[in-house]
Amino acid sequence: MSTIRKSLLSLTVASVVATPLMANAEGFGTVSANVALTTDYYFRGISQTDNDGALQGGFDWSHDSGVYAGVWASNVDFGDTHIEVDTYLGFANEIGDTGIGYDVNVLRYNYNDADFETNEWTVGLSYSYFSAAYKYSSDWYDSDESSNYITLGFDYDLPGDFGLSASVGKSFGDAYDRDKVGSAVDYDYIDYKIGLNKDYYGLNWDISYVGNDLNKKECTAYAYDYSKGHCDDRVVLTVSKSIDDVSKSSEGSDLPITANVALVTDYYFRGISQTDNDGAIQGGFDWSHDSGIYVGVWGSNVDFGDTHMEFDTYAGYASEYGDIGYDVGVLKYNYNDTSMHDDPIEWYASVSYSYFSGGIAYSPSWFGSHDSSKYIHAGFDYDELPMDLALSASVGKSFGDAYEVSGGTDYDYVDYKLGISKDIAGVNVDLSYVGNDLSKKECDAYGYSDKKGHCDDRVILTVSKGF
Repeated sequence: MSTIRKSLLSLTVASVVATPLMANAEGFGTVSANVALTTDYYFRGISQTDNDGALQGGFDWSHDSGVYAGVWASNVDFGDTHIEVDTYLGFANEIGDTGIGYDVNVLRYNYNDADFETNEWTVGLSYSYFSAAYKYSSDWYDSDESSNYITLGFDYDLPGDFGLSASVGKSFGDAYDRDKVGSAVDYDYIDYKIGLNKDYYGLNWDISYVGNDLNKKECTAYAYDYSKGHCDDRVVLTVSKSIDDVSKSSEGSDLPITANVALVTDYYFRGISQTDNDGAIQGGFDWSHDSGIYVGVWGSNVDFGDTHMEFDTYAGYASEYGDIGYDVGVLKYNYNDTSMHDDPIEWYASVSYSYFSGGIAYSPSWFGSHDSSKYIHAGFDYDELPMDLALSASVGKSFGDAYEVSGGTDYDYVDYKLGISKDIAGVNVDLSYVGNDLSKKECDAYGYSDKKGHCDDRVILTVSKGF
C-alpha cells in the first residue's frame, strides 16, 4: 500500500469519520467541508501544477475550546508525484477580550511520493484586518535542512460586498542556502499576493495577482522550471464553496449552485484505477433549474504520465414521469494533456424506479481512437438497512468498435461494484469492492498496467459531502 493511501486511510478515517461520530454528542464539535477550482495551485508564489488548473478541498473538525484538526488535498505535478494531502492539528483562540487571535498548529505535507513529505509548525497572530505568522520545519522536503517562513496578511471588506486581501512572505533558512565555490549563497526569496473576492450565488469568486522575486538561477535551484514559467508572476482565478457545519442539510436552499467534495483511496472508472492505485481528491459544482435543466463541472487528479488532471463538463435534463425518473445529457472529458488522446464526448441516458436504475452511454470517438464506445449499466440502491446503512450495487459493460483489436477480437469487458455507506453527521462514508473481468492481456491492451495492478479488484474508501 502506498504512503498516500495510508495517509488517506489513517487521517480520513481518524479525523473525518471518527470525529463526526463524536460530533453527534452535544458540544463535541463541528465538521465543515470545502472545495475549490483554481486556474493554478501556487504555494508561496510558485506553481505546483506546472501552470495548470487544480481541484482542491477537504474537511475540518473544530471544538468550542479552540482545538481543530483537518485534511486538505490538491493535485500537483512533480513528475510521478500527482497528489498532495495535508493533515493538520492545532489550537486557535483569542487572548482575553483584547481582540487578538492566536493559532498554533502542526501540518504534515503528504504526497504519493514519500520523499517529499514534510512537517511544519506554525504560530500565528491576528488583530482587526491584520495577521502575521511564523512557520518552521526542521527537515524541509527531505533536505535535512531547516526552513523558516514569515508572512504578513491584510484582509479588508470593501463596499459592494467585495473583499480585498494582500499578503507578503519570506522563505529563508538552511534549506535555501546553496554551496558555491566553498561558500554558502542565500537563495532566500519573497512572495506576494493581492486579490479581490466576492460571494456570488453561494460561491466565492477570487481573482489574485501572485508572484515572487526569484531569478532564473534561484528558480532552477529549487528544482522548478524557469523556462516553463513555474516562478513567473501570474493571475489566478479561484471559485470555491464551503459549509460550516456538514450536519446541517443543504436541502431546500434557494441557491441554484451546489458543490461536492470527496477524498477517495483510489479513483476507479468503470472498474479500472485512474490514479496508479493512489488516492484522489474529487469534487465540483452543479447548477440546476426547476425545469430539470442542469450543467456542471467535476474534477479529479489522475496519473497517465504527463496527464495529471481530469475536468469533466456536462449538461443535461432530469425529470420524472410518474414514478419513473429519467436523465439525458452530454459529458466531455477534459485533461490537462491531450497529446496522448483527444478529449472524448459521451452522450448518456438513464432511468430509475424505486431502488433500481439503468442507463446507456455512447461516444462516437473514444479517447482518440476514432472508434465508437458503448457502455450499459444497471444499479441497485437500498437505504433501509439497520443502523441507517445503505447498500449499493452496480454492473456495467463496455463494448463497441473501440474495444476491438486487430483481427476482430473483442476486448469487451464487465465491471462491477458492491458497497455499503452511512451518513455520519452529514458526511457520507462509503466502503466498496470494485473490479472487472479483464485479463492481463486486455488490461495492457487498454494502455493500463496489469503488472502494477491497475485492473485488479480492490476495496475503496470514500469520504464525501454534497452541499
